[in-house]
Amino acid sequence: HMCPTSVFPQELQFSLKGHQDEVWYVAFSPDGRYLASGSRDKTCIIWSMSDFSIVHRFNGHQNEVAYIAWSPNSKYIVSASSDRTLRLWDVEDGTQMQVFSGHEETVTSCKWLGTNDRFISGGLDHRIIIWDINGTIVKQISSPRVHDLAVSSDCSLLLVADEKTDIHAYDLTTLTFMYSLNEPVEVMSMALSADARYCITGLRNGELHMWDLDTRTLVRDFSGHTQGQYVIRCTFAGQDDRLVATGSEDGLLFVWNRNTGQLLARLRGHTKTINVCTWSDKAAALATSSDDKTICIWPAYRGAPSHRPDSTDD
Repeated sequence: HMCPTSVFPQELQFSLKGHQDEVWYVAFSPDGRYLASGSRDKTCIIWSMSDFSIVHRFNGHQNEVAYIAWSPNSKYIVSASSDRTLRLWDVEDGTQMQVFSGHEETVTSCKWLGTNDRFISGGLDHRIIIWDINGTIVKQISSPRVHDLAVSSDCSLLLVADEKTDIHAYDLTTLTFMYSLNEPVEVMSMALSADARYCITGLRNGELHMWDLDTRTLVRDFSGHTQGQYVIRCTFAGQDDRLVATGSEDGLLFVWNRNTGQLLARLRGHTKTINVCTWSDKAAALATSSDDKTICIWPAYRGAPSHRPDSTDD
């Protein structure tokens, strides 16, 4: 039995259809006006959050699009693919601006580095590369095979989830290794809280853990969902990152209270595995994408997506 007033009411849920195949990634623009999605159909779609229409459809990758990152000013996206490239797209005029070739295997993750002219990428080729948007490699370090990257908002911390069971923390200003966090099994994805105090990790055995990075200790685990061999990306959500959310292989969205670990909601919006779950403060909504080729938007319970919940709610 779930609490009667769900944090993301089922009746406000909205479904977006436009991809021809599994949708592997979604990301909100920082200004909350757009949602970008990447698919096994090799395309990226930019959706308007005001009317859920398709603004642009980006064609160019030779293979699946597995990751997307928005520039801080919401003008560009970088997409990462198993075709070993990243591509830079102008969201305002819909053009491809640059192709980044430097990885020798699948590019699994990318993050912007605080400014609108640099980003970092990681791949299965034991490489982490810092790029400028003109295509120049600024710096690269050899690393374990990268499953996921996280960068703190002040760009001082880089977290790298490897293909084994570790998360490696680097000082991003100097690219020096600081410490590792050890999980019992493979880390499939991770997310960093806005204040960079906490990190959640999604493990291959379906467990979801939260680490306190100040003390470097495991403080909580969340359970009830199912995750196996697929990458299901988890997220902090809600005001002040008070919630933790992830999808599952049975197509359900799970939402927990971050501080108590209590399961608040189990939501049905997809018929197949959910691949990614992401939150936008500005849009006051969650977005999920699935192997069922659709994206679901889940507005927080205070009403329309455009309305940001005020701080009096609990």
